[in-house]
Amino acid sequence: MGFFVFLLLLLVPVQAVQAGPTPLNNQAGARKTASAEGTPGSAIAEQLRCHFEDAATRPGSRERKMLNKELARFYAARGYQPVWTKPSMIAELIEAALEAENDGLIPEDYHIREIRGFSSQPPATPEQQAKYDLLLSDAFLTLAYHLRFGKVDPVSLDPNWNLSDPVRRSALEFRLQEAIAAGRIKTVLGELRPQHRKYHDLKNGLARYRAIARAGGWAKIPQGETFRPGTRDHRIPLLRKRLQESGDFPRRVADTSSVYTSVMADAVRRYQKRNGLESDGVAGKATVRELNISAEERVDQIRLNLERHRWFISDLEPTYVLVNIAGFTLHYVENGSYRWSTRVIVGKPYRETPVFKADMQYIVLNPEWVIPPTILAKDALPAIRKSRSYLDRKQLRVIDSKGRVVNPSSINWSQYSASNFPYRLQQSAGDHGALGRIKFMMPNKHVIYLHDTPTKDLFEKSTRTFSSGCIRVENPLDLAELVLQDTLQWSRRNIEAAIGTGKTGTVNLPRRIPVFLLYLTAVAEGEEIFFREDVYSRDGRLLKALDMPVPGYKVESCGF
Repeated sequence: MGFFVFLLLLLVPVQAVQAGPTPLNNQAGARKTASAEGTPGSAIAEQLRCHFEDAATRPGSRERKMLNKELARFYAARGYQPVWTKPSMIAELIEAALEAENDGLIPEDYHIREIRGFSSQPPATPEQQAKYDLLLSDAFLTLAYHLRFGKVDPVSLDPNWNLSDPVRRSALEFRLQEAIAAGRIKTVLGELRPQHRKYHDLKNGLARYRAIARAGGWAKIPQGETFRPGTRDHRIPLLRKRLQESGDFPRRVADTSSVYTSVMADAVRRYQKRNGLESDGVAGKATVRELNISAEERVDQIRLNLERHRWFISDLEPTYVLVNIAGFTLHYVENGSYRWSTRVIVGKPYRETPVFKADMQYIVLNPEWVIPPTILAKDALPAIRKSRSYLDRKQLRVIDSKGRVVNPSSINWSQYSASNFPYRLQQSAGDHGALGRIKFMMPNKHVIYLHDTPTKDLFEKSTRTFSSGCIRVENPLDLAELVLQDTLQWSRRNIEAAIGTGKTGTVNLPRRIPVFLLYLTAVAEGEEIFFREDVYSRDGRLLKALDMPVPGYKVESCGF
């Protein structure tokens, strides 16, 4: 069952799944009349009811309060009858929680120790039985939430995040009801896990790197002379073994020499490509430094990127553009199939490209560039105050509010800041312009868009953080052909002809195309994992949040 079945299940009436299993006790009479006055089932129900009446006033995180509300609604729909009546259901839940480690999650977050404690010493009193039932339900819902949406709230790390869907999040209680009613605990949890191939391959990569780490990892290579073809060095066997460990050097090649051969250079080139380095087959300081990142560190890097994938990958639409900021790449996917990719340039570390989603709606041919507020404040105005030649070098015109060109010498530049500047600085269209010959508009509060650039040489750099936040595209005309989806009116020849006129014009897309600007430092390409530098220093904070234990589920009232 995939994402569309998930949506279908949301439409199932609550009444259709309210009839849950029998109460949490093994007495035959109680199974038949669990809701009758005076039965053990009724005592457990009263404990559950009392718990939720008191839970509303307890402090807790936003996520904890949300889960409490969903649990309360679920139990209320069942008349507060206990849920976990079958040992097989509990066994499936424990198994699924343990398997969550394969997704980079932490099984202890799902009350494993307490649940196993109750399993070895079954609860005897209604208070204990109610607590056991609540722990199991909370573990199920928390695990379901983490598998479907991630453990860490992305908004807590980046307020620009806008991919979360509250409607889908609040619907998890219906999946819990469906799973309980059908006795499909592990199956439903498996369906909530992302089904996308990229996620599956990244999970497999986590297993491989964990196996390497358990086997002792790889030894570090001392820094020294750069490895070039023909170099003889006592570190060569160590380098060869390191490349074999990561699968870049074929193990079948019998080579024990201390010479840096062409085969070694090819292996280094493969490694450099996977790790975002200049792929020249020469192993200098940067390559050796990357090779010395431990297997344990790579495990954590994969784990935190599995978390990032859970934030978005189940919500990808059939056709979309995905920009990986950390990977400096743009991918175009059409009807679920990969079509094309190109290199991009992203924001400088002190002017980070934000992570968000927006819809591309139109393109502009021969765009004129109006300097945005950030660049006006930090670059343009300070430079103009130093020398008026900045305007000439950048071919900028000063335009007033009525659209008239103003003589720069008539302006007292020292009296203006970006907040009170009454003009706009506009650069005419052309090959000299900062936007090149085409830009792709996806209206958003950040004023971020994709565009051409005259500085094509920068695409040859392995690390491409050169812009002020917008995305520079290496092959923008190819992207224009794809998003316009019109081989007649907007063929490649017609696009080039329209650009050749030099006139600024707008072309609406036949349909909006979602653009995802994401930050991924480990991605799967088949069986290989491609690692990228954490250019914005975001990995550490996410890893810390991912490893933070989930607060214990407090059951303090009603005699517990």
